Amino acid sequence: MKKIGFVGLGSMGAPIAGRLLPGNQVQGTNRTKAKAGALIEQGLIWRDTPREAAADAEVVFSMVTDDAALAAITSDPATDAATGPRAA
Repeated sequence: MKKIGFVGLGSMGAPIAGRLLPGNQVQGTNRTKAKAGALIEQGLIWRDTPREAAADAEVVFSMVTDDAALAAITSDPATDAATGPRAA
């Protein structure tokens, strides 16, 4: 079993995350939690931020809408999924 982080559970991300659920621990997040409802029912572990979705994951997938959304999940100090916690 792999521990997988997933950021972006919309029309493209949800089907991919759903295929990863069997046999894996998938934790994920999306701007709109309601879009992840069916995945949560199937066993996805909801995380509130991209950083939390990436924490302890062996691999992290991102399936977001555009460059601005990607920048938001990789460069915002509060939610940064790419580099994890920053030293003070």
